[in-house]
Amino acid sequence: MGLFDILKNLDEQQEKEVITVARESISTEKEREYCMWVKPTEEGWQWLFGQTGETFLDVIMPVVNGKRRVRLSTDKTAVLTLKRQASDGRIEENSDIGFASGLTFYEDGNLAHLVRRIKLEPGELAEQGAKHWDIDLFFKLAGHPVIESQAGFEDLVNELRDSTTFGEWVKVELEVERFELTSIKDVLPFAVEDAIPGNPSDAEAQEVIRNYWDNETRI
Repeated sequence: MGLFDILKNLDEQQEKEVITVARESISTEKEREYCMWVKPTEEGWQWLFGQTGETFLDVIMPVVNGKRRVRLSTDKTAVLTLKRQASDGRIEENSDIGFASGLTFYEDGNLAHLVRRIKLEPGELAEQGAKHWDIDLFFKLAGHPVIESQAGFEDLVNELRDSTTFGEWVKVELEVERFELTSIKDVLPFAVEDAIPGNPSDAEAQEVIRNYWDNETRI
């Protein structure tokens, strides 16, 4: 199921502008990455708090064999993304839909997270095909903040600029050109006390991450 198939299923009247813009701006790319959920040590958290990051709002909507996401960023963009798994990576179809249109997905009450992302160079791992680290910290907020405009989103981000109120699990991704590493657990750039694979097979670990994703860090 491609992006245009998903767009056909959107409410025609409400999302008319979204569909029009998306059809004009679609792009496709392939991602190869390692992913892990980690629980930092106290020293690990202090290291993370000392890094510079960007804040964005992700709105998630599951679809068959993948997921649909709208990402609202402080650079005033809103990107609609369809992610589908492929044999040697993940296919992403991206489309810029405009901030006002993107905000309607958040207003509809879909699963949403406010995220601070730290992006790092791979260092010596570049020799093994690594491109960069993406480290995501998930804000823990009370309720569902009202965001009615780009200015309202910027106000919320500014209010939380110095916040250290995050969920206990951090998502770490290492994007690569090719898969050469066995695992990223032993090469993480900060100290951790626990780790769960990005797509765990263990039922207990699945429940931990599901609850964290669907409840603890949902806004």
